[in-house]
Amino acid sequence: MPKILPKIQGWGHITCDGSVANLESIWAARNLKFYPLSLRLAIDDGSLSFIGPSFKVELADGKIKLLKDCSTWELLNLKPTTILDIPDRLSKEYGMSPDFLQNALNDYIIQTIGKEYLEKKFGIENPILYFASATMHYSWPKGCGIGSRNLIPVPVDNDARMNLKKLEKFLEKCVKDKQAIYAVVAIIGSTEHGACDPLDDIIKLRKKYERYGLSFVIHADAAWGGYFRSMLVKPPIGSKSGDRLEGHEESRDSFVPKLALKSYTEKHLESLKYCDSVTVDPHKSGYVPYPAGSLCYRNRHMRYHLNTWKSPVIVRPNEEESIGIYGVEGSKSAAAAVATWLSHDIIGLHQKGYGLLLGQATFSSIKLYCHWATMSTDDDNFIVTPFNMLPTENCFLPNLEKIKEEKHLIRTLIVEKSNHEIIECDPAKELIKKLGSDLMVNTFACNFKLKVKENGKEVLKLNEDINEANYLNQRLYEEFSLTSSKDTNEKKFLILTSTKFKKENYGNCLKNFKNRLGLKGDQDLYVLINVVMSPWVTEFDFLNELMKKFQSTLQDLAKLLVFRNTIEPDYHAFVIQGTDKLYFTHLPMFQMENHRQQVIFTAELPQNIKEDYKKARIKHPSRVYFLGNKNKMTLEEIVFNGNSFEGVIYKGFDSNDQPISFIEKFKVTGVKVLKKRHLATVFQDANYPRDRMPFYIYGTEQQLHIDHILLKYPSIQLSADCVELKLTQGILTQSQREKGAILHITDYYEYTMQPFPEIKKHGSSFFFQEGREFNVELYKDPVSDPNQNGPGLDDVDSNTPFARGTIRLPRKDDAGCLFIDSYSINKDPTAKYKVKDGEIRERPLDKPFDKYYYDKFEKKTETHWYEEKRTKKKNIEEQETDIKNVDEQNTEINVTDEQNTKTEERKNIEETDIENADEQKTEINVTDEQKTKTEERKNIEETDVKNVDEQKTEINVTDEQKTKTEERKNVDDQKMKKIKTGNEEENNDLKGEPNP
Repeated sequence: MPKILPKIQGWGHITCDGSVANLESIWAARNLKFYPLSLRLAIDDGSLSFIGPSFKVELADGKIKLLKDCSTWELLNLKPTTILDIPDRLSKEYGMSPDFLQNALNDYIIQTIGKEYLEKKFGIENPILYFASATMHYSWPKGCGIGSRNLIPVPVDNDARMNLKKLEKFLEKCVKDKQAIYAVVAIIGSTEHGACDPLDDIIKLRKKYERYGLSFVIHADAAWGGYFRSMLVKPPIGSKSGDRLEGHEESRDSFVPKLALKSYTEKHLESLKYCDSVTVDPHKSGYVPYPAGSLCYRNRHMRYHLNTWKSPVIVRPNEEESIGIYGVEGSKSAAAAVATWLSHDIIGLHQKGYGLLLGQATFSSIKLYCHWATMSTDDDNFIVTPFNMLPTENCFLPNLEKIKEEKHLIRTLIVEKSNHEIIECDPAKELIKKLGSDLMVNTFACNFKLKVKENGKEVLKLNEDINEANYLNQRLYEEFSLTSSKDTNEKKFLILTSTKFKKENYGNCLKNFKNRLGLKGDQDLYVLINVVMSPWVTEFDFLNELMKKFQSTLQDLAKLLVFRNTIEPDYHAFVIQGTDKLYFTHLPMFQMENHRQQVIFTAELPQNIKEDYKKARIKHPSRVYFLGNKNKMTLEEIVFNGNSFEGVIYKGFDSNDQPISFIEKFKVTGVKVLKKRHLATVFQDANYPRDRMPFYIYGTEQQLHIDHILLKYPSIQLSADCVELKLTQGILTQSQREKGAILHITDYYEYTMQPFPEIKKHGSSFFFQEGREFNVELYKDPVSDPNQNGPGLDDVDSNTPFARGTIRLPRKDDAGCLFIDSYSINKDPTAKYKVKDGEIRERPLDKPFDKYYYDKFEKKTETHWYEEKRTKKKNIEEQETDIKNVDEQNTEINVTDEQNTKTEERKNIEETDIENADEQKTEINVTDEQKTKTEERKNIEETDVKNVDEQKTEINVTDEQKTKTEERKNVDDQKMKKIKTGNEEENNDLKGEPNP
């Protein structure tokens, strides 16, 4: 029988941070788990064979057995304390020296022969597992040398604490499958919400399953929460901190640590002493400067299982061993250790030291939580919802009236009272212990309200779109954070951090939080976090003033979100496809409700208008023309069967994204809807297609068109008319063409390409380009109703296409065109706006923060992987050959008689900048209103000739360019001659076409 051993002694050391401490704990648990196997090998094959007949160990279920007779399962599940006692027992029972034992085991330990050898030798087929809360810190999978797939995330409950029932199911399965466990990690103060896992219950659970032969290490990741244990420790008699605080107000000394901590949290903090190892970060709640982490072992012998190698340089006889041989870092600065020791010595690890400091900060955090929980009312245009539920919310069927009553109680007993009044009020003290997070972290999210009509009355209704709520919280984060090196905290009265709650990590916990915010859908949620470290923020009226400023900012941003999400009459544009029967595809915008729909419809134009359009298409077959509504209308007013409206045709957009008019004042009739799908978040798929690129295909027997199906934000609009379809199997019927079928390009996978870099409207050279041919499969549209929304718009059986073949996009000279856009479709039009004095205004971009913010949401297009990188020399050569045919450059210059007097001035301008004319790809339409601006334009271009016509490109004239100057001048003379004729040839072709 084992002899009685000395009392367990703990040991710990400073690390650079908590991540390294966690990493070290993983290695220690791994090595400890394999130590009995190594000892068994040394008994069977090595110099410890003499102890085989007599050395017994206690199994997890309490039975005593010879170690050499234990099964692999039994050896893998010895209690951590049993394993750690083995060296001392061998010394006492057999008189072994530490050096002998180390040498005897050296050839068999995992540090020498590796995990794979031991697993193979002992027939371990199922990998040994690690368990941690699904909300674990990122350092756990990063540091997991056992393979991150063997680190099992345990689901969390609605408070983001480890779900004990889920953990128990995992343990049951491990017993059934004979699968060993390295460790279970309990988080004491999670990074994103300050939650405490039920450590005390996990310890009890281990004891329960030890009866079934299963045991493991328990590690507490208390990087944030470790120091809060000092709130429960009474100061030692004669302590410096305690003596120094004797003159302070007694009520404060005794009240704060007790009042601010939940009874739940107290219980699990008390259980830290039973953990095998604990991570604690002095540079977090210990108020020690960075960097200072630490790892503490309950049993000092556990340090030996991390590393047994010693260096003669740092370890000499009769000298204390260097701490470096026990950690993963080796040599390190002593500054962190000195800073930690000094703080502990001066402040004190007890209720009148750190306990007082953290108790007051926790109290302040709860008061701030009370402000978040009660900030919004039914009449506000926003809500603020703390992640941690109120007591009346945390029940099976929450009662709205009771929740309102509790909020009123919080306002009257806590929010509107001073600290002293709260201390003197027993109901307030009782209530405050039930509020907020476990450990001083306030996580919350905001949403906004829209005005809607119900039963003829206008009421406020919560926004349901997750993306829009995320946008609001992101704008709040930008407002209350330091996001640039040029930012200062002079005007930042509140600093917030942020994170994203991911569906795969939070599961039902996230679903519950989104329900409380009034949101629908499976998307991840962007949330805000505030942490109170100062014990003085609740003094005077500081907190109330701070909350008023936050509330004012939130009200303004909510108005901006209402603007983004309110449907009002507006101008819309539709790509025109085909020339026999016309089809129109909407230019959607994910970030504006006015345009948040994918729409395809057919309609009739007056015969003369259609003929003018067809002539223009013949002359410019690859140019994209657009249909627009002449007067502001909503999409619902435009797109419904049988509708008619006054329309215009555009022949492109200028550099400011303003449409360039081509034909005006005609009637669009006979609207017939093919597809009308709303793009709100709730209607989007969770993921992009993994093995295809989906399109709608529709049209006539002679002319077929395609439009990319928009399934998820962000996305890209890819439209092509007059494509060539060659089927090798099956047919596309007239009915399928008229209703629209689904076409899959199987050569490219959307999942691998999203999100697409910005592609401006005028095309690019990536995969969707002129003349490209693709393999395709055709399917019946699973959503037969043209007005039905997603998700699941592309849910087809990939094994049952009704046709297969190839599709070729129109070539440059074919009677077909491409439209490509990943810029406007994803663009945020409200990024450059802010609300001031109740009005939506453009935000100035001269301040560092504002410029950062605008750049973040409105990035300028740069050269991306899909773009052609042409040299300037090549550009010049192309311009010299192309300039003789201006009409082919997508730049059409219409000069009236009044403009002829200005020709000589324009010639001078173009001589200095003609080399960039082709790159404009916009049509210059000079109307009567532009005549008055000609002289201003001349002055601008004379003083800043490098920035003519808003091209925003810089002309660098190389040696090669200088030699071309005279040739260019001759070409320009010819061009000016053509301009003076007023483009008579084209005017004759389009005779009768209305002047824009």
